[in-house]
Amino acid sequence: MRMRQPKRGVQTRNDHEYAMKKTFIGGTLALLVLAYPGHASAQQVSAVASPAKAQHKQTAEASFMAENHAAMSRMMMDMAVKPSGNVDADFTAMMIPHHQGAVDMAEAELHHGHNRKLRRIARNIIAGQRQQIGAMRAALGQPLSEVTSSAAQSGQDSQVGARSARNTAR
Repeated sequence: MRMRQPKRGVQTRNDHEYAMKKTFIGGTLALLVLAYPGHASAQQVSAVASPAKAQHKQTAEASFMAENHAAMSRMMMDMAVKPSGNVDADFTAMMIPHHQGAVDMAEAELHHGHNRKLRRIARNIIAGQRQQIGAMRAALGQPLSEVTSSAAQSGQDSQVGARSARNTAR
């Protein structure tokens, strides 16, 4: 078997392409190294120039996170129900606080969020979850006026509904 030798100009062209790529990559890295400190100091100047704006953004984020944390904590506590022996009542006793938690979290987005699309989604979540809470209450024979109650109240009402549904089933 005979090995072919590359044509004379091919190896030279590959060496030249390699050298050009190496030079280009080296130049790009040099530009990045030189440009980064300028970019970082420009960001620091921007933050120093508007400390009130940065403080407001941090405060809004902290408020949003606190509201969400409270909503999720309330939801998790209210979802921890003692089994009643009635699957339907237990299901709603857990799902109503779950849906109310989604409402509370969507309301936090409306209080603090700025994205139009996400705010629209939050409004749709609120409407949809409240409708489902009402449907679950109606299925248990609970008054629909209780739909707008807080998550804690909804958990208690669900447990009351669980007892009434269990009694109805007997």
